[in-house]
Amino acid sequence: MSKIVVSKICILAVLASTSYALDVDKHLELSYVQTSGNSNTSTFSTKLEASTALSERSNFRAKGNILYSENNNNSSANKYDIELDYNYMLSDKIYSYYGVNYLKDQFSDYDYRINTGPGLGYKLLDSKEQTIDLQGGLDYAIDQYSTGIKDEYVATRAEVNYRYRINDNLKIKQMLNYLVSIEDNDKYFMASDTSLSVKMTDNLSLGVSYRIDYVNQTSKEHADRKLLTSLIVDF
Repeated sequence: MSKIVVSKICILAVLASTSYALDVDKHLELSYVQTSGNSNTSTFSTKLEASTALSERSNFRAKGNILYSENNNNSSANKYDIELDYNYMLSDKIYSYYGVNYLKDQFSDYDYRINTGPGLGYKLLDSKEQTIDLQGGLDYAIDQYSTGIKDEYVATRAEVNYRYRINDNLKIKQMLNYLVSIEDNDKYFMASDTSLSVKMTDNLSLGVSYRIDYVNQTSKEHADRKLLTSLIVDF
C-alpha cells in the first residue's frame, strides 16, 4: 500500500476519533483491491459520513470521499471531495440549509472545484421504511482549471435522496445531484450514487455501490464511473 493511501487513512482515523467528543453518528465504508502478477494494481476507496444534532431543529452533517488507484506503481486515480451541511427545520417537512462542497481530482481538467450556498429542503416521505428528501438552492461556484484559469459563477443546485429499507438487514439508497451555471446552460455537473447494503451485525454491513460523476464541459471522458464492494461500519 502506497504512502499516499496510508496518509489518507490516517486523516480519516483522526477525524473519526475526534468526533467522539460529540454525540456523532458515523458511517464508514472501506474498499481495497490489490492484484499482482501480469499487472500490479491497487485501488483504495473510502467514504466517511458523520452527523450530529445541534438542537431539536438543527443538525450538522459532514461527508468525505477518497478514491486512489495505482497501476504498475503509477497513479491512475487520485480524487477526493468534502461536503459540509447545516440544516434547520422550519416545519415538520420543510427545512433550510447551507452547504459547502469541495472536490479535487488530479486526472480531470479541474485542479479543484468548490461550490457553496443556501437552499430549501422538503421531506416528501419520512417513514421507517422509506425516505424521499428533495433539495434545491443557489450556489456560488469556483472552478480552478489545471491550466491556471479560474471560472467563478452562480449556479442552481438540485438533489434527491431516496432510501428504502426492504427489511431489518437489507437497505437501498439512491442519490441524484445536478448543478448548472445560470450564465451558461452547457456548463453542468451531474452525479448519481446507487448503493445496496446487507447487515451482518449491529455495526457491520457489506455494501455494493455504483457511482457516476458526469461533467459536460471537459476535454476528457464526460462520465466517471465507479463500482465498489465495501465493508461498512456504523458507530
